[in-house]
Amino acid sequence: MHGETAPRTAPSPTPTAQKQFAARLLYVEDNPEIAGMTSLMLDDIGLEIIHVSSAEEALNRIAEAEGPPPFEIVLTDVVMPGISGVHLARRLNRRWPDLPVILVSGFGDNLATGYGAPYELLHKPFTRGALVESLQRHLDASLSVTA
Repeated sequence: MHGETAPRTAPSPTPTAQKQFAARLLYVEDNPEIAGMTSLMLDDIGLEIIHVSSAEEALNRIAEAEGPPPFEIVLTDVVMPGISGVHLARRLNRRWPDLPVILVSGFGDNLATGYGAPYELLHKPFTRGALVESLQRHLDASLSVTA
């Protein structure tokens, strides 16, 4: 037909706009601004987020959990008032040895490794891509352990 154009289709979503995970994540961050920005990224990639603002609050939330952990992965700030993210990670891993924990800090690597902790450290500020890569490594590992 002369003068008619082909119907336009919506462009397919880019890989970065697609939901990439379907898991529950415990997110421990005491800075509300950082927590808000990171929570948006986590939600955008499909994670169900349980956000708490301290390690103590995280431990209180899971105190009565029986069986497997109520989340598949933990993302925690290292430097917080009270219990540090490294100490939280160690306590969680004593209870659930296969639970993946990613530490987040704006400080040096020695915070994650200085305590003898074998945790990955994601440096602030981090990109969405770096966050996704880290989550993918750890979620793949935890899914292969439990599958």
